[in-house]
Amino acid sequence: MNLTKAHVKYLEGRIIKLLIDAKKCLVKNKTEPSFDRLPEADISDMETFLEELQLVLPVIGVDFLRKPKAAIFTKSKPAELETVFVVAHKGKGIDASAIEQDGEFVVLAGSTGSLNVSPSFHDKMKVLREQALESGRMIKNGDKCFRLEEDIAFSSPSAAAVFLFGTSRNGRTDWLVQNAGINYGSWKDTLLSEE
Repeated sequence: MNLTKAHVKYLEGRIIKLLIDAKKCLVKNKTEPSFDRLPEADISDMETFLEELQLVLPVIGVDFLRKPKAAIFTKSKPAELETVFVVAHKGKGIDASAIEQDGEFVVLAGSTGSLNVSPSFHDKMKVLREQALESGRMIKNGDKCFRLEEDIAFSSPSAAAVFLFGTSRNGRTDWLVQNAGINYGSWKDTLLSEE
């Protein structure tokens, strides 16, 4: 009830910074307003407000402020405690690794995918690819493939597979548990039955 123009300017600057850091959308605002003319107590209140916003928005399906955790591993050297999933298709130039992290399916930097797309390739994924190319999180690797320069998080293994293949896919069967010989769906079913 006590929000002033100064509070709103502070929130605007912080949200723009969070969007740029998360790299999940294209921020057309070229300036990053920094507004720190608030008393320390008000800044603390606004940071609490931002934390609550970051908790609530993903619950309703808005996750563009959520930044993936900093990777402590790479495609060639994954963390030992994580279950690593792989998908490969030599003919299309696809060779990718991923993990599940905080409810997201994260395709790791260094993974490669196909630039070819089928008519069933959804517009949302086309936009996501374009944004990844523009932001430098993904680079073209020849005429037919791309390589991820940073980890990219998806809502599901299927969304990650569609992004890599450029066509409709079932991620539960495409992704395999590394060195285990079972697919993601079987692995997930086993985990649920154990619980």
